[in-house]
Amino acid sequence: MQIYIAVKGDTWDSIAFKVYGDEFFSDRLCEANSRKHEGVVVFEGGEQVELPEIVTYKLNVIKAPWET
Repeated sequence: MQIYIAVKGDTWDSIAFKVYGDEFFSDRLCEANSRKHEGVVVFEGGEQVELPEIVTYKLNVIKAPWET
């Protein structure tokens, strides 16, 4: 598991956006760090946040010939 060092003012969704490119994954970050950073909303800076591996899938959509 990788570690992210929080910057003063970071929030769960801002970290998720910086690391994964989407704030949608903030719930996964909170879950992975629930014991270590319970109740944290805004980070002071310097905290170590564990980054869980998130697997995403890209769908390959095939269009019908008349849709091109």
